[in-house]
Amino acid sequence: MRLYALRWRIEDWHRILKSGCKVEEIAHATAERIQRAAAINAVIAWRLAALTLCGRETPELDAASFFSDVEIAVLSDFAAERRVKGPENLGQAMNLVAAMGGHLHRKHDRPPGSEVVWLGCARLADASRAAERARRLGPESAMRKLLRPD
Repeated sequence: MRLYALRWRIEDWHRILKSGCKVEEIAHATAERIQRAAAINAVIAWRLAALTLCGRETPELDAASFFSDVEIAVLSDFAAERRVKGPENLGQAMNLVAAMGGHLHRKHDRPPGSEVVWLGCARLADASRAAERARRLGPESAMRKLLRPD
């Protein structure tokens, strides 16, 4: 019975791999490239499934164990924009990621599922890359000039 119960986690991982990572749409020229892309996407799907599961089952974990400093800063800014508390633990971080993915957090809503988590993680990754790029460019960054016109 215990092994059968794990089947749904495997099904969810496959769904993330197929629908979220779109592994079936990979169109590389060689089998070796397809294998590499599938392996990378398998790890990405595992991380998304683990985030979804850990966000539900162990929300008290430290968010820094799953997210980088830049991602936590982006989530904190997103929380401030929505006038909610910043991510102090994994549960709060996952709620913010789910909100970025379109979860409304109404009273009768179920906990965020893997689809809103993968959408939220994609948006978080994009925003984190932009923030990191602006930080790396320093004062010469056009983004920084927009944020702090002197």
